[in-house]
Amino acid sequence: MTTTAREELLRLVPPQPSTDATVDAVDWEEVEDELGISLPDDYKWLSERYGPGGFDNFMTILHPRSEFWPTRLVDAAERAAELLEQMPESLRKKVPYRIDHLLAVGKTDNGDTIYWVTDPETRPNEWTVTANGARNTKWPHFDGGLVEFLAAVLSGTTRMDVFPSDFPSARPAFAPQPDPATVRRRPKTQRPDHPTPERAPE
Repeated sequence: MTTTAREELLRLVPPQPSTDATVDAVDWEEVEDELGISLPDDYKWLSERYGPGGFDNFMTILHPRSEFWPTRLVDAAERAAELLEQMPESLRKKVPYRIDHLLAVGKTDNGDTIYWVTDPETRPNEWTVTANGARNTKWPHFDGGLVEFLAAVLSGTTRMDVFPSDFPSARPAFAPQPDPATVRRRPKTQRPDHPTPERAPE
């Protein structure tokens, strides 16, 4: 029996016990209405099976219900699209895809972005994957869906040259997104040249 990409990902990087059961269902109709496009079935499976979180302390797949807007699918994808539109023409010429065919679906701690290549737009289960480094013009292509991409990259059978050589680790793991209430925030500091309201001159 051939092992599917979903089975391989579950074997390679199991969900944490707290998310081992199916995560609360996402309202996909609402999400797709916000994005204006239908999404692949494997992404819906991934989102509901693992929930918001990151792989191997490096790669985060954008999630519709992330508590943090930089990793929330709709917000992050819209921001990534804005950055692509604002790209200088000299850099845009080096992108081997139509800008409107790129939809952000993940990011890394190095600032790299993972995109779906949404071609054909009306058949999301046929979309492939590409990535772009934060400080280079490489756009390596993966000829498969997102779960296939994760299984291939995290197993080490496929290398994307925009990712560092020490990724993935020998034992990649998935870490659920922390509760925002438990995330420590830096105390706000006042710039010396900006007086606090209590010290503001009258």
